[in-house]
Amino acid sequence: MNAESHLKRAKEIKKSIDILKTEGGDVSSIVELVYGCSMHYISYGCEKRFGTHKDTHTGLQRFLRERNEEEIAIAFGELDTIRHGRWYGGKGNGETISKVLEILDDIKRWAHEH
Repeated sequence: MNAESHLKRAKEIKKSIDILKTEGGDVSSIVELVYGCSMHYISYGCEKRFGTHKDTHTGLQRFLRERNEEEIAIAFGELDTIRHGRWYGGKGNGETISKVLEILDDIKRWAHEH
């Protein structure tokens, strides 16, 4: 997938997030969509910056750190931890949606700073 396709997919997923958020959707579903959306924004940003990206979450933090993108590696790691807790353990509180959307905004902003 090229950079523009990743950006298009991220925007499509973001629309779904906004609908679920407005309609009071399930927290786990929103977290999962934010995770996928973030991956597309990170892929877009990496393509624009480095001409390459990872298509999977496995090793993504290391990939970012190897390119001196520590802040985004940390943000993605935090999102990954939240996702794991919501999906597998049902952990989290009422702040979960706000937090993952804040992380998504940070990643989105980074992706467009190229």
